[in-house]
This record gives sequence, C-alpha cells and structure tokens, in this order.
Amino acid sequence: MQYYKTPQLMISVVLCTYNRVELFANALNTLCEQLLETSLYEVIIVDNNSTDSTRSIAENFSQDYPNIRYCLEGQQGLSYARNRGWREARGLYVAYVDDDCKMPASWLTIAIEIIHKITPAVFGGPYFAFYNSPKPYWWKDSYGNYERARVSRPLRRLEYLRGGNIFFRRKVLEEMKGFEVNLGMSGQTLGYGEETCLQRRIRSEMPDEIIYYDPRLYNYHLVRSEKMCIRWILYSYFVSGRNSNDIFQQTFHKTGRLNKLRLLSQAILILFKLQVNCLNGVLRRDRERYPYLNNYLCENTSKYFVMLGKLYDEFIR
Repeated sequence: MQYYKTPQLMISVVLCTYNRVELFANALNTLCEQLLETSLYEVIIVDNNSTDSTRSIAENFSQDYPNIRYCLEGQQGLSYARNRGWREARGLYVAYVDDDCKMPASWLTIAIEIIHKITPAVFGGPYFAFYNSPKPYWWKDSYGNYERARVSRPLRRLEYLRGGNIFFRRKVLEEMKGFEVNLGMSGQTLGYGEETCLQRRIRSEMPDEIIYYDPRLYNYHLVRSEKMCIRWILYSYFVSGRNSNDIFQQTFHKTGRLNKLRLLSQAILILFKLQVNCLNGVLRRDRERYPYLNNYLCENTSKYFVMLGKLYDEFIR
C-alpha cells in the first residue's frame, strides 16, 4: 500500500455518538489502529448530549492519542452533530462513520489514494454486516449490507452514497453549509436522508464535481438485534418515505379538505394493494427464493410502506 508524504492534515474523521458508549469505543479503537500516519488524520468525537460515560471514555482516548479530539454538540440531532464535526475539522476531507462501525486498518490509506488520484467532491464505499447477537432464522446478511457497484467509478445522477462510510471535501461542506438539520436521526427518533439530500444539492449546484464509489473502501456496520425484526424493517421503509419529500424537495398543494380526502383515498388503495401482495406471499411465493414469509415481506413490500410514509408526510403538512 502506497503512503503519501505530505505535511498537510488530509482527513478529519467525524464520529458522532449518542448514548452508545460500548459501541462507540469499539469504533474508536479501529480508528486508532489505522495504518495511515497519525500526522495525516485526526478523529473528532462529537458527543450529541450523551448521558452515559461517553465523555470520560473519549477524554481517555484523547490523552493517549494526540490526533483525537472531543467536542459536545448540545443541539439534539445527527445533522447538528455532523455539522459541528465539519466546522471543527482541519483536514482537507471530512469522513463520517457511524458509532456502531468497525474500520479495517487500511481504510484511511485507501481513502488517501482516492483523494490523490481522483480528488472527488464526495466519495465512499460499501459496508458489510457484523453482529453481536444471534441472527433470526430468516435473516440474510444482504439485509444489513450496502453495495453500490463492483468496480470503482463515479456514481450516476440517481445513485447516492450511504452516510455510514462517506467522505466530503471540507470546502464543499462549507459552500453547501452542511447537512439539512430537519433530516436524520434525533436522539432515539428514527430519521434518514441528510447525506442523500446534500449529495443532490452538490449535483445541482456543482455539476462538474465527482461523487465517487470505490468497493475497496469498505467498513463493517453492526446490525443490532432490534433491527433484525420485520416490524422495524417495515417501519424504517415508512420513515424513509416520510423523509423523502424533504430529500427530493417535493412541493405540495395546500392541504385543504379536498386534498386530504385525495390522500386518504390513495392510502386506502395502497393498503389494499399491500394486502393483496401479502396474501400472494403467503399462498404463491417462490419458496426457493423466499424460504420464509419474512423474506418475502422484506423484499417485496418496501415500496408500499415508502408510499404510505410519503402520503402521511403530505397529509400532516
């Protein structure tokens, strides 16, 4: 693996966390074990109002590793924490990882190679599932993985990187003023889409910039036990639909009585189609492809829950 000799701080890794001290400490350990020279990267821990021992653990790490810094973001919400991270950053690029990830030792070295060869505005790679609890009998690893392509390439117009393994040029974050604060997780409240929304804005306002994907730049993402549940999966589809109106900047007519009736009629139709689809899964599904009903529901009903989420969001506006 090639090392690039440069006196400049290249990458600021932002690790946002909220009340998950054991997971966060494991993620931080893997960032301390990178093969890249510590003079080329820093780690910024953004504590988003944790009430556990996150601060003391972070300060212990920072005493042992001079390239680790701790800061507290008092405004609740992942987008606020991510924005605090890039404002604190001193590197040319800002990397974001989740507090339940593990990074291979070569992760940042590969990132430096991409920066020098491609100089993209945004780049990232896949992540693969790992577990700290038994998997349900029907669970497939693919449900916890994210892979965009098998080869390194710029992403197409409607392709986006995921937020658990993503790098931004800091100047781009500054020009875009960071992430939309009405999107994303907030405490224990589920939310999505802040990184997708930002990539869409970059494409719109900086059309010559590259958003790049490299399958070598992978990390591992924990699939927690509560996520390996059909109820959680279907609810996450609903939430992603609810957030999609803001992500894709949909505009609406005034939500008057007639429009609410239209939305209700659409929801009833979608629920009917969902019931028919579920019945088909019970009676006629391909049992080689979908050995269990949960597999069929995970892989075939997402669009209905996304549509219901979008309608719900429009209804309450």
